[in-house]
Amino acid sequence: MKIAAITAGGMLGAVLRFWIGILLYQPHAQFPFPTLAINLIGSFILGWFVVHGSQQIKNRTLVLGIQTGFLGSFTTFSTFNAEIVLLLDQGLHSIAIQYFIISAVMGIGAVLLGMKCGSVLLEKEGAEQ
Repeated sequence: MKIAAITAGGMLGAVLRFWIGILLYQPHAQFPFPTLAINLIGSFILGWFVVHGSQQIKNRTLVLGIQTGFLGSFTTFSTFNAEIVLLLDQGLHSIAIQYFIISAVMGIGAVLLGMKCGSVLLEKEGAEQ
């Protein structure tokens, strides 16, 4: 039942992200406003839900479907932000800062590495044809 709740929430979150992305899309804008808006909306909803919503809903499977499924597919950035805030609330400031910096730097590094690997594969496939 938990997997079904996560799956259903994930489908809804992914579709909503897609629709909002289309709605906010600006073809000539350099700044990625749709993604920023989605991440900020998701962060707000997760923050509210962790404190208020999850306390009102007694069905833990539904909570899992909303938090992990819906908000997880809508944006993982919201989870990242919530984890940093929770670390800060626990007084684990150093760990929160480390997590933030490592995630940002390594996340960008992972994107660059993935892009490089993709480019190499495209070149290799092009050379074979």
